[in-house]
Amino acid sequence: MWRIGKVIGTIVLIILLGLVALFFFHPQISAFSTLPWYLRAQHRRVVILCYTDHQALLKAGREILSKIPKDRFHPHSDGGIDSGIFSVPEGIQIPQAIKDLKSGYVVDYDGYLRIEMHGGMDHFGVKIYPEDFKKPRDYFEYGDRELLPGLWYYDDGYLHNPEYDKRIDELIEKHKKNSNK
Repeated sequence: MWRIGKVIGTIVLIILLGLVALFFFHPQISAFSTLPWYLRAQHRRVVILCYTDHQALLKAGREILSKIPKDRFHPHSDGGIDSGIFSVPEGIQIPQAIKDLKSGYVVDYDGYLRIEMHGGMDHFGVKIYPEDFKKPRDYFEYGDRELLPGLWYYDDGYLHNPEYDKRIDELIEKHKKNSNK
């Protein structure tokens, strides 16, 4: 009789461990608010780089940008542009591809939409540019990694690590393999 109990206990333990692993490591489960910031950040990095439809995201961002009056981008009389950000104007519908990311988003006075996946000690996200975007000044930087023409990934990890792109490549490759199983 004790053997049956031991077998049932082992099965229950395996099921519980499987559920815990699924809860903590599956990239599309969003119950990560209890994780430490660095694990939550890594999860969000995987979501934006590996599990987001980049084409749909680009289209959604451009849809928002097309509805913002051009005079909101505040050109100076000398031809320069104010720096800074503003919220998406009230009344503009946010497409589902952006809502699904559960992130902050702002419009830069330079004329692009920024979606910040994580802030604080580890800033990263994407910048979406309209099709007709013109670089506003010589020192302007689009982002750190082009995902699609007009969609750029940015990440604080690039600031102090010239090899950071290799880490991003490894992350993408790892999750590409995991999603093919």
